[in-house]
Amino acid sequence: MRIGSCAMRKWAPLLLLAGSAWPAMAAKSVTVGQVDQLLFALRGKSDAKVAQELSDVELTERVSPARLAHWEADFPGSRTHEALIKLADLAAFLNPPAADVLPIPAPDSETQDRMLALAAEYVKTTVTRIPNFVATRETTHFEDTPSRPGAFAIVPNRVKGPMAAGEVNRTDAKALRQTGSYPATVAYRDGKEVPESAGATHGKDEPPPVGLTTSGEFGPILSVAIGDAVRSEVTWQRWEQGASDPVAVFRYAVPAEQSNYMLEIPTDNKLERVYPGYHGEIAIDPATGAILRISMVTEPASPSEAMQAAISVEYAPVAIGGQSYICPVHGVAFSRLPLSHGSAVQPGSTVGLQTQLNDVIFSQYHVFRSETRIANDASGTGAAAPAAANSTRTVPADHQP
Repeated sequence: MRIGSCAMRKWAPLLLLAGSAWPAMAAKSVTVGQVDQLLFALRGKSDAKVAQELSDVELTERVSPARLAHWEADFPGSRTHEALIKLADLAAFLNPPAADVLPIPAPDSETQDRMLALAAEYVKTTVTRIPNFVATRETTHFEDTPSRPGAFAIVPNRVKGPMAAGEVNRTDAKALRQTGSYPATVAYRDGKEVPESAGATHGKDEPPPVGLTTSGEFGPILSVAIGDAVRSEVTWQRWEQGASDPVAVFRYAVPAEQSNYMLEIPTDNKLERVYPGYHGEIAIDPATGAILRISMVTEPASPSEAMQAAISVEYAPVAIGGQSYICPVHGVAFSRLPLSHGSAVQPGSTVGLQTQLNDVIFSQYHVFRSETRIANDASGTGAAAPAAANSTRTVPADHQP
């Protein structure tokens, strides 16, 4: 299954999905502060012991990038790293701890409108001015074993009501196993994202995760969400502490009839497209309109409540060619969907369920420029080489000779 957003329903940054599951037993719910206390008590314990303790809990609050980086620095073991990723990513769509919410009065409606206008202008103009570049997208994929069957149907009806603020139906971290880490090079050229190449490091018998991938983080996801949001319902949420300055956070809700968020569902040899309602949050730099975080959580209509998909992307300043640009640095993709086993999912049918989770890190940004070389005549006469000898290639600027 592919899930993404479609600008005017003609283009889709895609979240490619294939199923999800729901656990029989829930983990112990804890706050971010309680995880701090747990990790403090686990100092000096083995990597396996720490990972085991973390797998028995689930967060009730979102973890800030700075807090997660601190945890990972204190516990660098591979098993603990995996456990921390799952713990944080499964909480990516929740509200932050109260300590991360700044006690600043909400801005008046005029100021809010100005912030949203800045954000819309940022998406329209600033994002398109980013130079051509390449970056590495490193995806760590988790999934569980397909579990109990359940009734499921795809019906593109209007969403009857929003889900709880910022939430997705999560799963037990113990049930999720890491299947591998999958690096790929992504290029951004002339305002468009272009896949370059891919590789993988995973088990011999485990293929790359064809069920859950993301694209569009470099602009199209922002364009669709902001475009839909400003035509729908946007409400003030809170001030959060950013990397240095306060960040303005808005919540939005888009009904199905206004949605350009596309789901492509494989039915036999074709794809069925539906546009569910969705909601999420937009974190904005109030001074520039730069979007620093965005989440998109689908709201499938009855009787397809079993289906769920959500994306969260964090943005931060990145150096490209000696200049600073706001680019994606981390993403989370979550799916809770049925397995159709290659056939159409009919209303009332019984299929297996599976959970899939992707943790995506963007790094190694390099600007790309065109380079033209003209080869001299090999005879030594100084005559210009034939036109066919001329060559143009694109190389990273910081790799040019």
